[in-house]
Amino acid sequence: MQKSLITTLIATAIFSAAPSFAAEKTNMMIMDAWVRAAPPSAKVQAAFFTVMNHSNKPIVITDVEAQGFGRSELHLSAKKDGMMTMQKQQQVTIPASTIFQFKPGSYHVMLLEPNKIAAPGELVNVSFTLLNGEKISAEMPVKRDNSKNKMDHSNMNHGNMDHSDMKHN
Repeated sequence: MQKSLITTLIATAIFSAAPSFAAEKTNMMIMDAWVRAAPPSAKVQAAFFTVMNHSNKPIVITDVEAQGFGRSELHLSAKKDGMMTMQKQQQVTIPASTIFQFKPGSYHVMLLEPNKIAAPGELVNVSFTLLNGEKISAEMPVKRDNSKNKMDHSNMNHGNMDHSDMKHN
């Protein structure tokens, strides 16, 4: 079942309209990458993506840079005492043979000190530095985040999802 899921995800990545990047040395693939659109007066933007680690060793991201931004940081958002918090991460480890999501409300990349806020339809080039010194880049399209209004379930595999914590209205 897990092998079938990984095969499906690889096929989805290959045929996805979103840009992706694979690195032969690290066996790492970045897919479904995007930057959240923000008003022109905003001081930050956030980047989200999925990392597939095809190797049997962890991959450690130690730094991130984004074209058009003075600084970029790895961050983790979490809920603590009913409040959302955000903490800068010195590094993020992608476990061996896993799919790891940088998504709203969790791990993400903060894009700070913009030359100008990237508008919907533009591409932001984001480069990651790994613990072994390799650099991997991905072009991330800027998109509006409509997840608050509507969730697209068309490409989801609900068979492996744990719904025990979900509230039902």
